[in-house]
Amino acid sequence: MDDRCDQHSAHDRAIRSHDRRLDAHGEQIDKINETLSALKEIERQNQQRIDAMDERLVALEARPARRWEDMADRALWALVAAAVGWALAGIGAA
Repeated sequence: MDDRCDQHSAHDRAIRSHDRRLDAHGEQIDKINETLSALKEIERQNQQRIDAMDERLVALEARPARRWEDMADRALWALVAAAVGWALAGIGAA
């Protein structure tokens, strides 16, 4: 009978030890989940910043192309004005 009580006590101690460890692991998992949620929020904010930077970068990259387009438009208008002026001068000279 004594042997059974000792075994029972050992099992009871082991169960309590396992319960404490499970509780500790549960708390650790809860903390990990909180950290994961915080990291997801940080990732979302970083993605918003990256998207905003991408928009700014696209606008900055488009500026030189726009300048060349503006210069080409001005050159075309200058050629058209010169042709019209030449044509008007030809009509006036005739």
